Amino acid sequence: MKQANKPRLFCDVMLGKLARKLRLLGLDVRYERNLKGMTAYRQAKAEGRLFLTRQHRFRNMPDVLYVNSDKIAEQLEQMSRVFSLKASEEDAERGILTRCSVCNESLIKITREQARPGIPFYIYQIHNNFRRCPKCQRIYWPGSHIQEILKKGV
Repeated sequence: MKQANKPRLFCDVMLGKLARKLRLLGLDVRYERNLKGMTAYRQAKAEGRLFLTRQHRFRNMPDVLYVNSDKIAEQLEQMSRVFSLKASEEDAERGILTRCSVCNESLIKITREQARPGIPFYIYQIHNNFRRCPKCQRIYWPGSHIQEILKKGV
């Protein structure tokens, strides 16, 4: 994934799906279900993060990116334009699958043997590249969800 700069983001409560997808693309995205409105905005500012929101009242505030659509595909297109996100098969190793989509921790590369107890056997048979979240222990591999993101040109 080629990125001019990797922004640090904070998605408001309305953008949970977007946060997960952006994390799969390797971006540092904070998302808290229990932080809303001005509290979330203030937290984003305190952490030096760009606040992503669908709430009109934040539209013209500093360090806010208003997300135009409520459809995830259109949201990803907007993020791709704004942040110049480009992904290709060759670049996938450098950016994609570097962050946990759930807790935003940096993933650690693990061997197939280390991944084997936590994945379906057919996944073990067809994949060689695995990563684990040190916090929640989820295991990731470049499966169809990653291929879909790559196909969409993000």
